[in-house]
Amino acid sequence: MLKLIVLLFMAAAHPVHVSLLSVEYSSGSEAFNVFLKVYYDDFILDYKLLEGVYPEFDFSGNKETSRKMIEDYIKDKVQIFAGKTKLEGKISDINLEGNELKMNLLFNIKKKSKIFTVRNSILTDIYKDQSNLVIFRYGSYDEGIKLTPEKNEQVFNIKQ
Repeated sequence: MLKLIVLLFMAAAHPVHVSLLSVEYSSGSEAFNVFLKVYYDDFILDYKLLEGVYPEFDFSGNKETSRKMIEDYIKDKVQIFAGKTKLEGKISDINLEGNELKMNLLFNIKKKSKIFTVRNSILTDIYKDQSNLVIFRYGSYDEGIKLTPEKNEQVFNIKQ
C-alpha cells in the first residue's frame, strides 16, 4: 500500500510526461552527437520496470557503474539505425540537476546511409500520454517530431 501511495505522489509531482532527444550528425567524427533529457523520478520508474529492481546510481565521483547501467537501459529504450544497421551508443557525460537527468551520448556510424531510423520508447510502458520529443539534424536537414506510445519510431530520409 505504501508503494502505491509513493508512486501516486511521484506521478503527481510533475504532470508532464516528456523526454527530449536531440540527434545531430557530426561529419567530422562521422557520428551522431545525442543529448537526452528525462525527469529522474520517471526514469527510475521506467528503469525498475525494465530491470525489475530499483537502481542505486552514483552521479558523484566514479560514475562507471552508473554509466554502464544507464547505457544498458538506453540500449533497450533508444535506438538509432543507419539503414538496417543498429548503431551502438556510448555515454560521454551524465548530469543530474534537481529532477532532470541529462546525458550526452555518441553513436558512431560505420556504414554510410541516407535513411536513418530513431526509436524512443522511454516511459512509453508507464504513461499513455508520454511524449518523446526528437530533434534530428543531418547537414542541412532538420526535423522535429513527437513520438508516443503508439508511434515510437520515425524514419528520416536524407536527400542531400
